[in-house]
Amino acid sequence: MATIYRSLTTAVLILWAYLISTGLDAGSSQEALSLHLKVALVGALMGGAVQSLPFAYFLGTHFWIKAFARASRAGDEWEQRHRLWMKGRAYPAMYAAPFLTMAVAITGSMVETGRIPHVVHPILVFAAAMAQVAGLVLVPGAMKRNSALMDQLADEYQVPKPESPEMEDLIAEEERLSLPALFQMSRWLLLFSVQVLLLWLYLRFGTEGFRETPAWPFAAVSCVLLTLGMGLNARHDPDHPKSPMKAWTPATLTGLAAAIGFALIL
Repeated sequence: MATIYRSLTTAVLILWAYLISTGLDAGSSQEALSLHLKVALVGALMGGAVQSLPFAYFLGTHFWIKAFARASRAGDEWEQRHRLWMKGRAYPAMYAAPFLTMAVAITGSMVETGRIPHVVHPILVFAAAMAQVAGLVLVPGAMKRNSALMDQLADEYQVPKPESPEMEDLIAEEERLSLPALFQMSRWLLLFSVQVLLLWLYLRFGTEGFRETPAWPFAAVSCVLLTLGMGLNARHDPDHPKSPMKAWTPATLTGLAAAIGFALIL
């Protein structure tokens, strides 16, 4: 994965170098500006896709290490060692790159319409490019250390064989300890309640043909997802489940408060 990430990030940086060159020439003609906007869309989408790879990798390997350690009775220390990557230098770069790329896309549209000073956009382009360079330098090393940890875990411990008594005991224990499905779904609902708003912000400020997209459908969906997520999370919490009244009343009030807030702002 480290090699794949390094190759893709290098390709994105090469694309961004071409993107910057089209941006420097964007003021010469309408055709040059149109070319820059098209390349910018491709660059933002490719950058966002590549920048999401480390998150998918570390999240997936976290689940693997956690499951393998529990199945082999290796202990919690392996999961704790895996989490050390979040204290490394690659962690800030992983988060900075996608947020700065989003800021570049939004400010590019705002500069074109004169809503912000022109100097803001190139500053953010430089910062986003430097964040990707930092990721190119730091993230592959963190991936390699994580892979070495997985190999060490697999070498030192073994999971029970299929259909053995140990495996049957393990399956029974995992079913007892597994998180309720609705509790897990509540987390996704809360995440999507924010993602919906980010989608509208991109359509409104980061695109050419969807600037007049109304905000209220996205705000309404966000409020519904927020209410459902909070209610299901409290109702099906595996450690402290609440009664329907205590779970859904705060969730409903929070959703209404968010709706009122959106109405006042928008």
